[in-house]
Order: sequence, then C-alpha cells, then structure tokens
Amino acid sequence: MYEAGYSRRKPDGNPPFPELRRESVFTRIGEQQGIIRTWARPDEIFDDDIKKDRKPMGAALQFFGAFRYNKGPCHVYYHETQEEIAAGEVALKFENDVTRAQSNSSQITARRALQVLNEADVNLRRSTRKLQHVKKHDYHRGIQTRGGVDGYRHREGALKKVVPWVQDMKKRGLKCVLLEDGAPPHKSRIANNYLTVEKVEKMAWAGHSPDVNASEHAWPVLRRHVTKQFTPTRTAEETEAQWVKAWDALSIERINKWVEQVPEVVRRIIRSGGKNNFHG
Repeated sequence: MYEAGYSRRKPDGNPPFPELRRESVFTRIGEQQGIIRTWARPDEIFDDDIKKDRKPMGAALQFFGAFRYNKGPCHVYYHETQEEIAAGEVALKFENDVTRAQSNSSQITARRALQVLNEADVNLRRSTRKLQHVKKHDYHRGIQTRGGVDGYRHREGALKKVVPWVQDMKKRGLKCVLLEDGAPPHKSRIANNYLTVEKVEKMAWAGHSPDVNASEHAWPVLRRHVTKQFTPTRTAEETEAQWVKAWDALSIERINKWVEQVPEVVRRIIRSGGKNNFHG
C-alpha cells in the first residue's frame, strides 16, 4: 500500500447535517468513536467516497469529583431539558429580584444615616445618587444548545455537594482550599459568589501547569477502569452508574499518593524556572 502511494490518512469531513436531515439519519449503538483513518492517496482525501460526515460537537454527560486525602462527593451532569432550563430561568429571576431589593434597601438605609449625621457620601452627594443595583449585576445563564454546564448548573449541582463536605472538614479542624480548573463554569461570578457566601476559600488555577493539580491523575485511571471493566453503555443512567462505581473503586492510597507528590512537583517547577518540562 505504501509503495502504491497510499497511507493511513484522516479523511476530510462534510459539514454537519441540518436538523431535519439529522432526524432521518440512523446510527448503530456501539459504533466506532474517536479518530478514524482510511487508506488514501494525498489527493483522494477530498473525494466523496472517502469523506465522512462531520458531526457537530456536543456534550451529553459530564463528571465532577473532589478529594482531599479522603474521597469526596461526585456529581454527574445530564443534558439539560427544556423544562429544567425554564425552571432555572425562573429561579434566577427570583434571586435577582431579591438581590436587587436588598441592595437598594441597604443603600436607602445608608442615605438616611448620612442625612441624620449631616454628612455626604464619598462622592459628596446626599440624595441625588441613583440606586446602586443595575442590570449588569444580575445573574445570567449561559445556555449551551448542544449540552454543557454553565455557572448556574455548576452551583446547583456539584458545588452544593462539595461545599457541605468542605465545611464538615473545617469543623473537624482540617484546612481545605478548593482548587478547580479554568473551565468557564468554575470561573463564573455566580459560582464564585456562592463560594464567598459559604466562606469556602478557593485557590487560583495554575494555567498550563496540570502537574500541580492532583485531580488530573484521576481521569486516566477512571477512563481505563470504565473501558476495561464495563461494556459500552446505551443509556445515560448506565453511564452514570459506571462512572460512580469507578469513582467508588478509586483507592484512598492512590489518591493520597497523588496529593503527597504535589509539594515535590512544585519544588521541581521552581528549580526549572517556572516551567513544567522537567519530566523528560
């Protein structure tokens, strides 16, 4: 094949199907996923017989887990239904209304106190200042049409499991600082404000340095465990059950080893001048 000019090449992709066309296309459960290669010459990857249909990227399920010398809670995000989206919008609207009323009431009280003291505010104005709460202070949802998680779902899902676990450790005298990666839901204002209210300290994510995050070691282990120990899933419930079982099977000894390696990794990064190319 190589002598004839063929090699294993990635075929070019067709544009994604429109919604009506996608409804009439069937798929087989358990079909091949991931990178696909085909035997072709360099000028043949654009032929109709070689090209494959390109599917739009999407997210159906996402997994979140937490640990600190002992295993913490985990959470699985399902694809959000239209009813859940509508319920989230109603809940956020009510929360924004309450926040707006509290902010404006607090400012009115402060104005009255300044009038009693016959003092002006920091801008040397007594009663002409507008109410401080404006629309940009409201929480908004980042709806993902193809699945995914926004700050609201992250707060209502994973954080409301992690925060009680962190607070329980603090009551037992164990210092705990939350570390999350730089995903948009983790950096969202609605999630960070919730952590501030609950008095949970959060560490800044070290960009481009996954070596200092012990949780990065967990994903390959979970992936291998699910791939080797279970058959391909056909429903979201089966997938969640496999993920949770793999999380429960993750040993505490292995987790502690990952955590104990972090100080040494940080020392190596410092000796390398801030770089993480010291493994080679």
